[in-house]
Amino acid sequence: MTHMKCCFALALAMTLVLSLSMGLAESPAGEGTDELVSYEEEGSPEDDFIPEDMLVDEEDSPLVMETLPPAVLVETPDPDANPTSTPDPTPMPTLPVTQDKDMPAPNAQAKAEGIVTLPEGIAMFEMPSTESSILAQLDSGALITVKALGLSWTKVDSAGREGYVPTYALSFAYGSPQPGLAVVTAPGGKLTLRQEMTTKSKALGTVPSGRAVVLLAKGKTFSLVRFEGKEGYVLTAHLAEETADRNLGMLTEVVPAEGRTTANVRLRAEPDRQAPTYTTVKNGRSVVVKETGDGWSAIEFEGYHGYMMSEYLKRWE
Repeated sequence: MTHMKCCFALALAMTLVLSLSMGLAESPAGEGTDELVSYEEEGSPEDDFIPEDMLVDEEDSPLVMETLPPAVLVETPDPDANPTSTPDPTPMPTLPVTQDKDMPAPNAQAKAEGIVTLPEGIAMFEMPSTESSILAQLDSGALITVKALGLSWTKVDSAGREGYVPTYALSFAYGSPQPGLAVVTAPGGKLTLRQEMTTKSKALGTVPSGRAVVLLAKGKTFSLVRFEGKEGYVLTAHLAEETADRNLGMLTEVVPAEGRTTANVRLRAEPDRQAPTYTTVKNGRSVVVKETGDGWSAIEFEGYHGYMMSEYLKRWE
């Protein structure tokens, strides 16, 4: 009997040991002991391994950032707002083309005159510069004699005194619609002023190329102009239509080239040494510089308009 009890106790002890061993093997990670680690949570050591030849220095590697498309802001339109549009550039005013049958006849009694149109009047300056001395104050409606018409400055005579006034302050129409201005660009150096609209008509005079004229009527082939008190027809193709310029320029003195004491500087049709010469200007004379660039200056001089090399120009004082 005693022998059977001992065998039974031994069998029970072996069963308990076996059960305990199997329970520890099946328990989930972390429940049985703090020493157990789940590789699924921390990652396998093999997954963290990167071959040395695939390592990249941060300084050499560009920083790549994900860019998102910019946000689009949509404004709710104001129902009371007025529609807006970009204004078109204002074109230079030009005279309408007059048909030959409607072309006015030259005025045989025309004079080289102008009328001051500014309500407040205008000053007459000693030279073509607002910085020069004022010779007289001309009232609105004053009648003056035109000596040399320019796009910016006009040389005039008032009560026996010669001076300069801005061209935009003058009218040359005597009650009719304001005429335009034009510069003669004839390649031969002058343009013939004719009595009728044909090249076989009587010549009334000539207009030097580069000079400004009053454009009274513009035709397809011939235009009616006034120059130094004479009216007549000229070929429209040799006119460059212009308007009175509010850019009064800068008075500048013509000087001789380095090493020389005298100079006759050419005023040319274009900023080019090969361009035709309109006139020459002696050193010591003053010209109005309108624009300067690339070694040349746009010039107005006693009714002539052209270009002069900038090296021959010095600021007038």
